[in-house]
Amino acid sequence: MKLSILSSILLMALPSLATPLEERSNEHHNHLEMRATQSSQGWYAYGCYFDCYDGMNRRLPILAYVDDNNNPDMCVQHCLDKGHKYAGLQWGKECYCGDSLAGEPAKPDECDHRCADGKNKCGGPCRNNIWSAFKKPGH
Repeated sequence: MKLSILSSILLMALPSLATPLEERSNEHHNHLEMRATQSSQGWYAYGCYFDCYDGMNRRLPILAYVDDNNNPDMCVQHCLDKGHKYAGLQWGKECYCGDSLAGEPAKPDECDHRCADGKNKCGGPCRNNIWSAFKKPGH
């Protein structure tokens, strides 16, 4: 009797154990990556984008605030409260908002300024870490 219970338990566990270790590791990595790309308000990280005033319109044209304690949650909440679809953190302490996004991302390492919390990236020179209320297309 004990043997049949034990074999039943093993048979139920076998499908997950049969999954290759690499695949299980990727599932874990993807889950962690998914968590790391959403703000506490549920907004999605879009990555690092070029956004600089050069005589033309900015990608995110509304300077929401400049604050030494800037972080993604603070910027996202401000833009959300103002009814905007996108939030962008730049130069460590600037927060920009907007309603449309076009163009290609910059290189991720170009958004190298850390936020005051020391955990998140807050853009760089003419570079925004973009967040949106909408899931990034293709992800």
